[in-house]
Amino acid sequence: MKIRKKYILIISLIAIIVAILGVSYALLQKDIIGSNGKVIYQVGDLEVKLDETGSKGISLTNATPQEDSEGLSNEPYSFSLVNNATTDLKYTIYLEDDTDAKSKCGSDCELVPYSFIRYNLSNDNESLKTASLSSSSIELYMGTISSKSTDKFNLRIWLSIDADNTTMNKYYFGKIKVVINQGDDYCIRNGFKTLSDCMLVMNNHESSVEIAKQNITAKGTPDFSKTATTDEGLFMAEDDEEASYYYRGAVKNNYVSFAGFIWRIIRRNGDGSIRMIYSGKKTSDTREDTAIGKSSFNVKDWDVSSVGYMYNEKFSLHENNETTGYDNFNNTSKYSYGTGYTFDETTKKFTLTGIIKQLTWKDNHDEIVTGKLYSCLNRNCNVLYRIVGYQSDTRITVQPISYSSDSYQDAVTNKNNSVVKSALDKWYKNNLTSYTSYLADETFCNDRSFPNGSGYLVYQNTHYSAFMRIFDNSIPTLKCTQVNDRFKVSNESAKLDYPVALITADEVAMAGGVADKENNKSYLYNGVTYWTMTPSYYDAFWTLQHMYTVDSTGSIEVRKGVFINMFLIRPVINLKSDVEISSGDGSSIAPFKVK
Repeated sequence: MKIRKKYILIISLIAIIVAILGVSYALLQKDIIGSNGKVIYQVGDLEVKLDETGSKGISLTNATPQEDSEGLSNEPYSFSLVNNATTDLKYTIYLEDDTDAKSKCGSDCELVPYSFIRYNLSNDNESLKTASLSSSSIELYMGTISSKSTDKFNLRIWLSIDADNTTMNKYYFGKIKVVINQGDDYCIRNGFKTLSDCMLVMNNHESSVEIAKQNITAKGTPDFSKTATTDEGLFMAEDDEEASYYYRGAVKNNYVSFAGFIWRIIRRNGDGSIRMIYSGKKTSDTREDTAIGKSSFNVKDWDVSSVGYMYNEKFSLHENNETTGYDNFNNTSKYSYGTGYTFDETTKKFTLTGIIKQLTWKDNHDEIVTGKLYSCLNRNCNVLYRIVGYQSDTRITVQPISYSSDSYQDAVTNKNNSVVKSALDKWYKNNLTSYTSYLADETFCNDRSFPNGSGYLVYQNTHYSAFMRIFDNSIPTLKCTQVNDRFKVSNESAKLDYPVALITADEVAMAGGVADKENNKSYLYNGVTYWTMTPSYYDAFWTLQHMYTVDSTGSIEVRKGVFINMFLIRPVINLKSDVEISSGDGSSIAPFKVK
């Protein structure tokens, strides 16, 4: 039987509140003894109160080692957190050495080994944690306090039953620290200085980046045919460099404050750089405020090259005998039909000649087909159609005549900026040029590879690879197969002026979006339609290019017309792998702040 001895253990508890303002945080201290339920500190909208119970603090003299069952019955030191704000606040409670109290005690004060000091933190409902001290600063609890509410806590400390003679006549001085609006400072405290490393270990507080990578990889591949409506955290997929780690679902901890704007992390790229999408100026921004404006994707949509983030206007007049169906017209509307045509090399438009009549397809299709008449229908004479057959009251057999690309290689040669690229470049020049040293030169994939079609002929349907991946198979990828589609500053075949572009449909799918399925829970949802840089298909029946967008409902949608539609633009950039953070945990109240 172990004989209990009495030891001197003095525990001094001081309440401290830490307000994080910008990069630094202020440490405010005050002796709490005798506060009797009054507010001891108020920083911003959060108060720390000392309750009546334990208001004299904890001072154990002639302490006797106790079993945990006895220690848990000791009178607690009780304190409350009161949130007067209209929004929820995140906080972390720590128990730390009180070095000031130790210095006042003098040189004769020796400290009790941490392993012999036991503690318990509880709230009104449950015991939250019981353990021995392990260091000069330990995390007691991390939580979120709801708006206009109070969280109450009880802290008990006692001498372990295992204490031996080495603890005699020794002391322990402790203090409570509450970190507010800074969120979980696990990364800062544990030496994970870069955003690249911190985003991996933050979710589960892993002790190393490698362990975090192993745990993320072990989760496997999610079912991309299903929308992600909860916070599924991080997953791994290979990109063109190495393993990439991407966020999926209703993510709450991927906010970043950089260059005066708020961003959401899409993924850590294979080289460790961080891909982010613009999300406004405040974490509460939504809808149009999460974008830099609206734009069409390109200046034309009748030529197959128009899905290019950059494209080539090596065009020629193409007259051929190839036919296709066409139904992008109103069968009861009157259109001009002629027996001949001319082409203007300056305006690049067609003009009807010969005998010209105003006819409707529904009433006059026999005359139109018999005469093999020409018409621009509703295409403003950018494309001309020779009508050679009847399919139905709503579909015509035509021979398109176009001023368009000569070959697939010509169509994907990158010489001219798209409209959306010009808008992004202008915004970058005005807002981010002074931050270029922070940004990595990463690939933005404008995937124009195709399994079906020609990639350039206006009378033939083309289905791009992403059509099969996103719409048919739900198997997105982070790889980019063609050199001409890998847009970056250092790629002469697809050279960017600035390291900025758009998100891909594959990245949206990995984040939890699904074709034609609503998802207003994904972190990419903003309530308004915005562009991706991923082509879907070219439709010869409409003579129109189709791009993927993120719809106002959060679904991945195929949108016809890269010229006729105006959608939001959300810039995407990449931070270098060695960029450090000064604070934050990625939450909306404490975004990762770039140092």
